[in-house]
Amino acid sequence: MINLKSLPHSPGVYLFQNSRGKIIYVGKAVDLRNRVSSYFQSAGRLLPRTKLLVANIVDLDFVRVDSEIEALILEANLIKKHRPYYNVRLKDDKDYLYIKITKEDFPTVALARTKDLAGAKKYFGPFPDSRATRTTYKLLRKLFPYRTCVPGSGRACFYYHLGLCLGPCIGEVDKKTYGRMIRQMTSFLQGKKDQVVKELTWDMNNAARQLLFERAAQIKRQIDSIHYVTQQTRLISQYMDNPNLVEDLREQALAQLAEAVGLSGRHLTRIEAYDNSNFQGFQAVSSMVVLTKGETDPSQYRKFKVKTVKGIDDFETMREVLRRRFKHLKVDPKNNLNLRDRKFLDLNSDDSFEAIPDLIVIDGGKGQLSAAVAVLTEMNLPLPVIGLAKRLEEIYLPGNPVPIRLPKDSEALKLVQKVRDEAHRFAINYHRELRRKQLLPTTPRADKLA
Repeated sequence: MINLKSLPHSPGVYLFQNSRGKIIYVGKAVDLRNRVSSYFQSAGRLLPRTKLLVANIVDLDFVRVDSEIEALILEANLIKKHRPYYNVRLKDDKDYLYIKITKEDFPTVALARTKDLAGAKKYFGPFPDSRATRTTYKLLRKLFPYRTCVPGSGRACFYYHLGLCLGPCIGEVDKKTYGRMIRQMTSFLQGKKDQVVKELTWDMNNAARQLLFERAAQIKRQIDSIHYVTQQTRLISQYMDNPNLVEDLREQALAQLAEAVGLSGRHLTRIEAYDNSNFQGFQAVSSMVVLTKGETDPSQYRKFKVKTVKGIDDFETMREVLRRRFKHLKVDPKNNLNLRDRKFLDLNSDDSFEAIPDLIVIDGGKGQLSAAVAVLTEMNLPLPVIGLAKRLEEIYLPGNPVPIRLPKDSEALKLVQKVRDEAHRFAINYHRELRRKQLLPTTPRADKLA
């Protein structure tokens, strides 16, 4: 029995099965529930081939992943493994798209069909979704600036001027450096993001040591882009071995984080993260984003337009925002038990929530954390709070001058980085929105401000 409501609103791959339990179709989705539900709409709105497929569906399975790119690659692997009857022209791979790396001194990257793969150095696929594959192909160039020019032509190509080619056309890059970039792209397409980022970080630090600061900054932008696009890319084989990998890792991350920050045994059901953004002190804003059970929960996000702070003052901005967030949240003074047993009085204001955060994450180090602790103390709110400093990804705890450094491959570290980066993204977007309004006349509308 298919229960559509049990499907999550997250990226993943779905597998339809017939009455004999055989997989007859594999598909990918950015939103599993919405995509699968589309098959079970009014029959009159379905294509004849889709009607035939739906008539044979008895059950389904699904695998959640962390990004659309992972869904694309996992779909291709599962189709290759199970060869479902209803996938892509039913029987053969002739219309599948591949991403091909050519066999040259300075390899380039191209989209290819099966007939075009002869002589390829390496290829990835087949990918049944041609539109998603083309989008991924274009994205690759932004992350790994491969060439489409003629090496040694003596004239800089158009993409070199855009920063999307390393410049073999004018001798700006040697074979070794270019080949290293191609190997990193290969690892990325195999789902080995962590390995790629580790290598790029080494390259960035090495460039900085040689005082090649422009090159170091370029690599830093590349690392940031990879993080933004993929979040937590994993080996596709891990998803195939464990369909519940995402849920298992999130539970593991929450438990690790609770232990690391001295909250062992506590369930971090709700995590709130805060970040500030401004331009030379103007249009200062802050954001609050929420993880519920380890997953981003946009319905709980709030944005703050800073009202009282003049100029650039990150600490005072954080104080104002936290006071506004918690100003209607009070503790019964007669109740002196621990946090879980305290009675909170909520006055149902626009600046408050019924839900109490199990952990607050502040973007910044000791200074920002101290500002947050001061506000919570003055408001008599015993809420756990930590600071995450960007430079070395160190976690600061109240009253502890020595920061915690979690292992780079720690699921707990990835979790706090995820919520911190999401808070940063949300704050930046709101700041840009306000600046656009300042520059362009718009029709007034009611923003939901906290």
